[in-house]
Amino acid sequence: MSTVVVTLFLLCITIIAAGIFLWFIVRRRNTATSSVHFAKPNQRKLTQQERDAVEQYLRQNEKLNQTPITHRNDLMVLRDKLALTAKSENVYTVTLAITRYGVASEDPNNWRYFIDTTEIHLPPFWEQYIAHENHVELIKTQTVPLVISLNGHSLVDHIYENSVSAPSVIPTSPQNASIRHEESEHIQLVKVRHETREEHALTRSNGVREAMAISAMMLLLFITLVGPAVILPWTLAITAVLLGWVGWHLLTERLGKNRKEIHCLRGQPKRWGLFGESKQGDISNISLGTVDLVYPPHWQPYIGRDLGKPTDIELYMNSHVIRQGTYLSLHDEVKNFPLQQWGKNLVLATSALLLLVLLLIYVPLGLPLNLSIAWLQGAQSTQVNSVQALEKTPLRVGDTLKVQGSGMCYIPPENAQAAIGRFMPFDCSGIYWNDAPPLPMPESELIDAATSLLSTVNTQLHPNDSTEQNINPQLATAIEKSGMILLDDFSDIVLKTQALCSNSEDCVRLKNALVNLGNADNWATLVKRAKAGTLKGMNVLLRPVSAQSLSELVNTAASSFFAHETRRAAEALNSPPPGGFLITNDEGKQLVERPVPPVSLYAYNPLGQWKQLQNLSAMLLHTPFRAQGVITSISVDANGTQHISLHSEPSISTLWRYLGTSLLLLLLIGCLLINSVLLVKRRLKDKHRMNNIQNYYNDCFSPALATTQRHNLG
Repeated sequence: MSTVVVTLFLLCITIIAAGIFLWFIVRRRNTATSSVHFAKPNQRKLTQQERDAVEQYLRQNEKLNQTPITHRNDLMVLRDKLALTAKSENVYTVTLAITRYGVASEDPNNWRYFIDTTEIHLPPFWEQYIAHENHVELIKTQTVPLVISLNGHSLVDHIYENSVSAPSVIPTSPQNASIRHEESEHIQLVKVRHETREEHALTRSNGVREAMAISAMMLLLFITLVGPAVILPWTLAITAVLLGWVGWHLLTERLGKNRKEIHCLRGQPKRWGLFGESKQGDISNISLGTVDLVYPPHWQPYIGRDLGKPTDIELYMNSHVIRQGTYLSLHDEVKNFPLQQWGKNLVLATSALLLLVLLLIYVPLGLPLNLSIAWLQGAQSTQVNSVQALEKTPLRVGDTLKVQGSGMCYIPPENAQAAIGRFMPFDCSGIYWNDAPPLPMPESELIDAATSLLSTVNTQLHPNDSTEQNINPQLATAIEKSGMILLDDFSDIVLKTQALCSNSEDCVRLKNALVNLGNADNWATLVKRAKAGTLKGMNVLLRPVSAQSLSELVNTAASSFFAHETRRAAEALNSPPPGGFLITNDEGKQLVERPVPPVSLYAYNPLGQWKQLQNLSAMLLHTPFRAQGVITSISVDANGTQHISLHSEPSISTLWRYLGTSLLLLLLIGCLLINSVLLVKRRLKDKHRMNNIQNYYNDCFSPALATTQRHNLG
């Protein structure tokens, strides 16, 4: 069992480590492709010469004096936003594309520049040097990163070469830049907002990672409950880490920390034919000013209605449109037709099922459930010294019971498949306790008859000096010298055999042997002669081989009666008077202190087993006992005897482990049922979700609805 637990623990650790490694790899790749990557290998310290150049660029004293007063405030705000901080000491180097974003304004130089989704400040006199792949050096400022070098052109060189004044005219756009030329009309930036919860649901994780973390936590809890105490700190530590990660992730999602910015624009979307940069089929060549728009594929039939018209469009920094016009809206889609993320339910249901199977296989659940329920209900402790006191005490499963008194050790009923003649000792892990008189000692007339027959046969076959024989001493000496064996009371053997084997089916071989020795026609005739006294004084001479055969036949016949009577007496002892209590220990611990027999009870011959049964009966039919433990079951049999099963009182750690096992069982059952229902429900809804969205848009854009709306507006 411990090997299985350690193996499961190591497997769990390996899976968790591999999952964390893959998660970091994927996160690193996503970070490298979605934002400016400020990594230590690509950074250096800002030199003093570069700091002086940056500060001179930010001051722009010459420009402020030459700028109309309507634009001075904008330049002062720009200078404050680009103020240097302690983080500006590091210069970061990246090689990526730069995207230019035009916004409607009276200032012809009002452009915004981005590296992927990160906005940067690019000195306007460097726009002519923008290429498809740009080697850029940046520093962090109060708000957005500031470019201090672009494709070999440094701000230091520019400041010292143009120390008199900064350029007042922006050069023409470069031919090799990765941006589209400025159009005749600009788009209007209405506002910038964060995405709503519904919009964020489309881009956030589908919950599979969190579900896998929760599954790993449940596996660790299972290993904690069934594993050795040495791995307890490790499993709890890993569980706490996973719980903290899941909680932190859910909290950040709830607080909206990871929600992206959305730019609300107004302009006229146009189709640019073959000049579009994206590759999405029919909806890939639509742009708004200088921005290539990326639409959801299922919007394709409806986008053409807004081309060439002033339209409100909301999009991410990567140009993915999330809202256009009156009806097209990912927010409304998620609100009216919620996302059906069934992947996490599949993971949780599968893991709960596997863990439930492991729990049912490796952990006995009866005792933990009973003790947990009793512990929650408030278990009581009871101590009694008499049957009357126990009868008056209300007992419940989970209560602690202490009993002391005198009773009879339990004798298990015979197994139907047990061998005939098997000796059945007392089992003192169970005690019959009542006010009835103790059962009498085991007695049997057949045992007495068998003992008498054995005694007379052994005495005649093996006489000693003290044995008196019914023949002349000289004759006895002569018979002894001849090697023969004399039966001097053959009639007694016949009569005692008849007393033992009164039925015609008993002792058939022994009876036939005695008939031959008595020279009679049958057993009935021989018995009749013995009772009549005609065999009195009859002596029978036997060779040693014949004497040995007779002794074995007598022993065999007597042994069968010993075994039968021992079993019958034990069964009689196992039928105590009705009523009272049968107190048992479900762990098999003995409730009576008694000396251990020198040899195994099964090592005795049948006669020895009978004598041991008598000795044990004299000692265990009325013996002091002491029982203490937690009640695990209470029942009443057909005789009115109340059966009470006790288990050793668990320690605090064991009790908490039992409680944890019960809670884990309920958790797994609930997790399995809930996630199975949600899996089926969400899977069916997800199958029809896109069709419902298409029908929704068809209704919104239908001519009848449009006519009704125009009529209402009119």
